[in-house]
Amino acid sequence: MTEPQPDSVTLHAGCKINLHLEITGVRENGYHELDTLFFPLPKPFDTITITKAPADSGLILECPALDIPAEKNIIYKSWEKYAAQTGWKPDLSVHVEKGIPDGAGLGGGSSDAAAVLNYLNTYCPAPLSAEKLNTLAASIGADVPFFLNNIPAHATGIGDELTPSDISLAGYSLVLICPDISISTPWAFAAWDKAMLRNNACNNKKDILTTHPPEDRKHSSRALWLFNSFEVVVYSAFPKLRAYKEKLMEFGAAGAVMSGSGSSIFALYREMEQATRAAAALEAEGVATYLHHL
Repeated sequence: MTEPQPDSVTLHAGCKINLHLEITGVRENGYHELDTLFFPLPKPFDTITITKAPADSGLILECPALDIPAEKNIIYKSWEKYAAQTGWKPDLSVHVEKGIPDGAGLGGGSSDAAAVLNYLNTYCPAPLSAEKLNTLAASIGADVPFFLNNIPAHATGIGDELTPSDISLAGYSLVLICPDISISTPWAFAAWDKAMLRNNACNNKKDILTTHPPEDRKHSSRALWLFNSFEVVVYSAFPKLRAYKEKLMEFGAAGAVMSGSGSSIFALYREMEQATRAAAALEAEGVATYLHHL
């Protein structure tokens, strides 16, 4: 039975990191094939307040942090596509307080879209099945299906073919930093394409936290395989980010890597004290820092 729609609800949309992200190919349509491992984190998060609006209001969307028309926002797109699929188009007022930086590689927009889709499907008189909701989410953005379930997942295709992962980082402390640098994902893909054309191969050195030989590096055993295909081009263009990664490593990190197309970087520590010291050092430099004990 469908739950009664509340007058107002506040949602927290968390973020994701990519424990590894490998660009494995390019399709004829220009989309890139990926092999990546998504891992959810509760912070930073966006705060989404959804309130019933007067009849015939449509969707009233406020997101002060993003200087774009409401109709261009992924939340608006999600509301429209859900209505087209179900015939249910509730009048809503949505206010988004951004906590996830834009252009950080943390999936903030996709997380917002998933939160709104889950809200709509919870109160829709004729909700979509999980399979149909996932298909709809994938049509909105490649990362959106992951956030619907918000559990670790191995992703292939363009990042939309998901398989739940039983990866555990229990016992680690994680420091996530979000430098005040915004990186466009289309720019990052274009830069990678250009670099691959120039080099005709990807010879990035990979940060390995295991002792498995290269032939054993299959996705099922990549729990501590930290790698990101974008690093080589992003760090060339933004050397400050490389310096931040090196600083995280100086405090004894077991490994550190950029998330998504950047600019966020995370590091894993076996000792909580090391993580706490690293976080304090980056905060002292004015970098937004989030400390997680997993």
